[in-house]
Amino acid sequence: MLGRGWRLPFRPFGVPIELDPTFALVLPLFAWLIGSQVAAYAELLGGLGIVLDPEPLTRGATPWLLGAAGALGLFASVLIHELGHALAARAYGVKTLRITLWFLGGVAQLDEMPRRRGAEAVVAIVGPITSALLSLSLAALLRADAVAGGAAFVVSYLAITNAGLALFNLLPALPLDGGRVLRSLLVFPLGEARATTAAAAVSRAVAIALGVYGFLTFQVFLLAIAFFIDAAGRAEVGAARARRAFEGRRVRDAMTAEPITVDLAWTAGQLRRLRAFRPHTAYPVVTVDGAPLGIVRADDLDGIEDATSAADLMRPVETVRADADLEGTVRQLATTTAGRFAVVDGDGRLMGMLTKADVVRWLQSADAGRPGDGGGATTKRPDPMAD
Repeated sequence: MLGRGWRLPFRPFGVPIELDPTFALVLPLFAWLIGSQVAAYAELLGGLGIVLDPEPLTRGATPWLLGAAGALGLFASVLIHELGHALAARAYGVKTLRITLWFLGGVAQLDEMPRRRGAEAVVAIVGPITSALLSLSLAALLRADAVAGGAAFVVSYLAITNAGLALFNLLPALPLDGGRVLRSLLVFPLGEARATTAAAAVSRAVAIALGVYGFLTFQVFLLAIAFFIDAAGRAEVGAARARRAFEGRRVRDAMTAEPITVDLAWTAGQLRRLRAFRPHTAYPVVTVDGAPLGIVRADDLDGIEDATSAADLMRPVETVRADADLEGTVRQLATTTAGRFAVVDGDGRLMGMLTKADVVRWLQSADAGRPGDGGGATTKRPDPMAD
């Protein structure tokens, strides 16, 4: 759901931080919303025992500066919340690939979810606990009269917001922290697949409730969250099915076997004729012994002189053993420069190719229960233009 954004120059605790493009839109929106309601917030805070004089806070550019400070503080709070998840995951030996701040808050993308039973609940609950502790710390500043005026307004706003962030994330809906805690607890009696299905059903009920409330109260933000929760619940079910299908599977189960290969002596003219006869997105280049050297992409052949050799057109390709764990290999696919793996046997000879399309086909075959969905059978030259 998130696109590639802007990588920040600092890495708290070694975790990369990215800003999604939607962040550039929502930050000024939040600043405007906070700034335009400074007087109302000041009155609300008065009802909570925090007395602020609204007159100087609403003078000139002050409310807009307070709005900007409140919006930045809100997203800083979300970042701290996600860092709580990242540090908890690190305790289980799981790496956080990045934290992304976006339209609906923040997302900590883990390399994988800790597999130990109950670990997901621990990693999830740390987020709300972090937000609650941050809220209490900010409230302590107010009680100690350490801040006043505009600073007291921002601190008060963030203290209340962090308390709300902690409570909201405890809703039993995936991918919120409460939903992950619920699934982790359901795993004990139900197993992962059924626990995810049950948690997704609860998530849908929560999404419907939020959507109806958001519609009746004209809160577009709640409607967006409702749609996000519903979509995320479906995605979690799909991911759980994929993990179940991957259990015990090897790369050979999903690879395309017997790919059409070429050698270094092939020319662009020959490769174009091959492309016309047997169209594929890429052709492995191998040695006389069958060891992969690289690939030639079909779209690199356009506009090239006929005499250009495969050696000049070849791109590097990473290799993986046919008996390697399929799930771990699939996670690495996105990081490969070629977007595919050359699958080799124990002697380094090419056995097949593995692309994302191969994995999708294999998963669809596993869902349909067709022969070859997990009995070790390999795919034989599927749709030639699939990548």
